[in-house]
Amino acid sequence: MSKKKDANRYDKILRENIDELIIPFAEKLLNINPNQLEEITINLQITLERKPDFLKKVVYTDSKKDYILHIEFQTADEKEMNYRMNEYYGILLRKHKLDVHQYVFFIGEGKAKMERTIERKNLSFSFEVVNLQDFGYKLFLNSDKPEEIIIAILADFGKESSETVIKSIFQKLKNLPIDNSKKRKTVIQLEVLSNLRKLQTQIIEHIIDMPITYNIEEDIRYQQGQQAREKQIIMKLLKTGVSVEKIAEYIEVSKEFVMEIAKKLEK
Repeated sequence: MSKKKDANRYDKILRENIDELIIPFAEKLLNINPNQLEEITINLQITLERKPDFLKKVVYTDSKKDYILHIEFQTADEKEMNYRMNEYYGILLRKHKLDVHQYVFFIGEGKAKMERTIERKNLSFSFEVVNLQDFGYKLFLNSDKPEEIIIAILADFGKESSETVIKSIFQKLKNLPIDNSKKRKTVIQLEVLSNLRKLQTQIIEHIIDMPITYNIEEDIRYQQGQQAREKQIIMKLLKTGVSVEKIAEYIEVSKEFVMEIAKKLEK
């Protein structure tokens, strides 16, 4: 699967969850406590590469403090992110005549290295970058929102092992008073996000043991539709000691198919 398609999958999850995520993100990561957020639109008559990930007017009792909040999520460093953000800024400023506060939430691994300024004659521009791995995972884990809890997989684990963190995430999700369909959707999203940290195999092992009805048509392997990827996941699970029966049940393939791959590993 191409990097562009991977990025689209992560974008889809964040867009689906944005309404639940943005207030805790603003409060915990940006120290913003808005009185109210209002919907605004960007002038689409002007050609843009893509729509903004998140765009709202932050409204205060004192209207002089109002401003536009613009947030983008990035999984990788974009070469011309500074120019893209500057384009948004110009359009928003012209339309709303308000200050524009711009942030890029970097959810890739490590710290973003993208250029975040433009210095030219008569132009000085910059935006802020927030690296998710600068924040401890418990900041997200200690929430009652499933959309926020799964973001813990992208944060800093500190001295904790990935297995300890993953167990904590699943335990928290199991105890949430949400219906089975919501829990299933959240777990699927967690699995997709875990790819950004190369933890998908460990996540799958826990999904197998989680007492939820799993719909294969919503699963990432079904969406990918790639037998090679399916075999790769089976091989990883076999190496970690997951039984043939459990693998066959989760991936929804025959035991014979899994055993055939197991035999190849033994050679």
